[in-house]
Amino acid sequence: MKSSRRLCDFVSSDCQLSGLLAGVGESVVHVDAHWVVRYCNEVYLRCLGLRADQVVGRTPFEYHPGFRRSIFFETIEACRRDGQPRMAIGYSTAVQRWLMVRVYPHEGGMMSLANDATESVVRQFQLAQEALRDPLTRVGNQRAMEQEIATRVAQNVSFSLVLFGLRRFNTINDLVGHSQGDLALMEIASRLQSVTRDQEHLYRLNGVEFVLLTPATGADLHGRIAALAARLGETVTMRGQPFRLGAAFGVVSAPDHGDAPEGLLRRAALALRCAKRQTGEPVVLFDERLEAAGRLRVALEGDFRAALQRHGDSDGLSLALQPKGRLKDGHVVGAEALIRWRHAERGPLSPADFLPMAQECNLMVELDRWVLDEALRLQRNLMQLGHPLPVSINLSVEGLADVQLAGNVSAALLRWGVPASLLEIEIPEGALMRDVEISDRVLAELSALGVRISIDDFGTGYSSFAYLARFPVSTLKIDRSFVRDMCAKPASKTIVRSLVSLAHALSMDVVAEGAETDEEMAMLRRMHCDMVQGFGYGRPLPFDTFVSFVSQRTSSSPAGHRVSEAAPSPFVI
Repeated sequence: MKSSRRLCDFVSSDCQLSGLLAGVGESVVHVDAHWVVRYCNEVYLRCLGLRADQVVGRTPFEYHPGFRRSIFFETIEACRRDGQPRMAIGYSTAVQRWLMVRVYPHEGGMMSLANDATESVVRQFQLAQEALRDPLTRVGNQRAMEQEIATRVAQNVSFSLVLFGLRRFNTINDLVGHSQGDLALMEIASRLQSVTRDQEHLYRLNGVEFVLLTPATGADLHGRIAALAARLGETVTMRGQPFRLGAAFGVVSAPDHGDAPEGLLRRAALALRCAKRQTGEPVVLFDERLEAAGRLRVALEGDFRAALQRHGDSDGLSLALQPKGRLKDGHVVGAEALIRWRHAERGPLSPADFLPMAQECNLMVELDRWVLDEALRLQRNLMQLGHPLPVSINLSVEGLADVQLAGNVSAALLRWGVPASLLEIEIPEGALMRDVEISDRVLAELSALGVRISIDDFGTGYSSFAYLARFPVSTLKIDRSFVRDMCAKPASKTIVRSLVSLAHALSMDVVAEGAETDEEMAMLRRMHCDMVQGFGYGRPLPFDTFVSFVSQRTSSSPAGHRVSEAAPSPFVI
């Protein structure tokens, strides 16, 4: 008797529920975990133009051929996958109306309700969606990323955040313009989206930084990053000119490295910053030590700024002088000033430890000015000791773009009483070619002062010989990588010999960097290379030690004159 009463109550309740749902004016459908329709109301049937027997007991894939591309599929699938209520607004081609769809987990399945969306609701939804998209690439923006992280954290699932920054992208803006750069970013974003998987989301944070949220971990994660790197390594052609970019990757994992968007992104940025200092396609996984290094970096920045204000401090910045030797007779014919920093607490620091920091903190122009002033001070002392040798200083990319460079050089030469002919400024080949017009103007101004110009690391960049002849260059410095390999690799030997001949044809001196062995010295001498700079001739020396070194190898020839045409003689060490 009780069982019959419960059955009657259920049937009565079900009928009442059906009547209630039929009168709400909304489309209602309930599907189980296998997508089989267990209930739908008359509004749903009228919208599709179907009968109940054509729908109930079947899946939507059977009676609605385009269901997988509909707003219903995406919303119901998200609810089925995550077990969380979902809402979406979109245009339904089946009913040819804008609909607002809400889906709720219900008795092992999903209950979906849909009704017409008013114009104001659609517009608000569109505005909300726009607020979550990058306007250029149409991928998600940082706000969308933060929302997705919050969702995944609430679901207590693990995921990885891969922050990656494009490399060498400025070459596109510099050579073909920013409008082409925007088109390149759109193309790159499209390429990246083509390799994303289910449950992966791509976001653009700013100019050239993107984020991939992925459930991948371990070896699978490395495979996903490799797929991104491969796609980013493909040639981008803009206005017929090919560009090869690249990327550096910083990776964090949640919840191991946190569960708040801000903290995860900050730690990924630390890993990315470390990756950018490496070559190739580097991938750095966040480690707690990176945060400690970051705190130390902040402290060092303050100390470095203070050191720039001091000269001649035993616990501050200083210059070491590395001698340049003439291959004809071994005499010292100049020196290169190299920056050193003895920290009051940490002792001597390698330039590799503080120069990247100076660049990140926009201190390179200030550092260039410090080096210029200190080098001329040392050069004045050399002159007073009877050693009027040319001294070269390195100029950064930022320093080359300094509009006050020529004026500062002129004022410093006057202040220390050093002839312009005894100052040589070394510019990396890559910096020289970064903006040819600016380089041309700045080098012309320096040359007009009488300052000598040297191209550093020559052979590793992208200089054309036409530009080389255009600039007022006095000296080519052949990169150490060619000098190091020329005894073992015929190709490197050929490159060195060709560069020596090219420089002489253009009336330039040649300095071979990095020579360390007697065999290398002998080979360079046979090639009629002018000068050598490397450990095989002399290491960077403090000022007093350099003076003693010079006294033992005094040149009787005027400094700065090319002598390689003369017959070679034994190298004097």
